[in-house]
Amino acid sequence: MTQGRHQKTIVYSRYPAMAAGLQQCIKDDNPHCMILPVCGYESLTPLLLLQASLAIIDLTGEANEVEQDLQQLQPLYRCAPHIHWIFLVPAYARFTAVQQLLWPNSILLPNSAGLRQIQQCTRMDAGGLSYLDGDIGEAAAGVSEATLVLTLSERQVLRLMAKGWSINQISALLKKSNKTVSAQKNSAMRRLALRSNAEMYAWINSPRGMKELNLQSTPSTITEDVV
Repeated sequence: MTQGRHQKTIVYSRYPAMAAGLQQCIKDDNPHCMILPVCGYESLTPLLLLQASLAIIDLTGEANEVEQDLQQLQPLYRCAPHIHWIFLVPAYARFTAVQQLLWPNSILLPNSAGLRQIQQCTRMDAGGLSYLDGDIGEAAAGVSEATLVLTLSERQVLRLMAKGWSINQISALLKKSNKTVSAQKNSAMRRLALRSNAEMYAWINSPRGMKELNLQSTPSTITEDVV
């Protein structure tokens, strides 16, 4: 997404200083953008959502507050699938955020991300991306398409794991060693910025993961794809 494309941007944070910083971040990068600040999710009316093309949502807060945020964001996404969403996620909410907010048109950033990193993400067409390790640097600056570019081998392994296959079973099917299959799984997790098997399965079951791995396929067709 080119610089200046977003004409109206929704900014939300429960902390006024953070909201002000995010608003200035957007204006510095795109002076012609109109900022639509909101102080609560009740302000995100269908009309307001229809006007905006970008929303930056800071989830910083107590655990119970973030849980409430997640419950309210799902219906908002269904009302406004056209919006490019950027979520700033506290460290303790990584797993839940990947599971519930990794939409085809969303980007997850740590709430410690710098303003330059946020600006880079506002220019991207990419969606379904998690940079919760905080290492977006060249990746955010250089992505021009919405793709995670998993290798064929990595995709094969994750698809089979999504269907409940163990490393041993995958090794036997693909005629590879357990070490090779484990290395391919770990390589995929690094690309996706996932730190644990729990986060990996959360990504697999997210809309982006389902699309990337083509998990709408039936079990009988999976072996045809991987053999």
